[in-house]
Amino acid sequence: MSINVCVPGVSGKMGMEIAKLILLDESDIVLSSGVIRDQNINNDKLAHLDNSILTSNLDHAVSKCDVCIDFTRPEYSMLILDACVKNNKKIIIGTTGFSSDHIKKIESSSKKIPVLRASNMSVGINICLKLVETLSSLVGDQSDIDIIEHHHKHKIDMPSGTSLSLEDVIKKNLTTKKEINHHCLRVGNVVGDHMVKFTLDNESIEINHRSFDRKIFAEGAILAAKWISNKGNGLYTMGDALSL
Repeated sequence: MSINVCVPGVSGKMGMEIAKLILLDESDIVLSSGVIRDQNINNDKLAHLDNSILTSNLDHAVSKCDVCIDFTRPEYSMLILDACVKNNKKIIIGTTGFSSDHIKKIESSSKKIPVLRASNMSVGINICLKLVETLSSLVGDQSDIDIIEHHHKHKIDMPSGTSLSLEDVIKKNLTTKKEINHHCLRVGNVVGDHMVKFTLDNESIEINHRSFDRKIFAEGAILAAKWISNKGNGLYTMGDALSL
């Protein structure tokens, strides 16, 4: 049975990447709808998509899918979430930069529909999160801990959602309160580099991850959409989808 996917913001960088990979996927996933701002816009970048699946009506687009994949912006994500709850649809949320109120709404919505939220959908980053969890429990209390990240100059949130996720994992595995130092670069066209550095008295341990192509986030989102397709209500992570 096919999994129908809605991609809001399908004309954006991540939206187009997700749509492209779904169209190339030969398994059981189908692009059922894509949301664009203006249905009358002439966008050559969307020429490869069937015009009949493109709409500016978010509610209509969500109603046609099984799973919605959201990589938009926080305020719009809340509208997408409302549409998914209204239509009883599952949602994958890759958007970052949420406020505490946004996060509370995501958590409350997960009691009504299945929600998978991840600040970073890449398989590699989620493996790094697991490694950071282990290192934090082993040497975190004895270390100075720094998170260094480099993203393209157009990225707004700072620290990145991935860096904040790394910080959360670290703090959950410390027995004492400790300041985690963030160092953020917003330069050039870098997709995303992250390093966590544990510095002891006479040595340091570093965990590095470098993204070469934003395709990795789209690949992870599609993996998550397939995984959540048969799950019940609840709030899930990429760690759940990857069985980490």
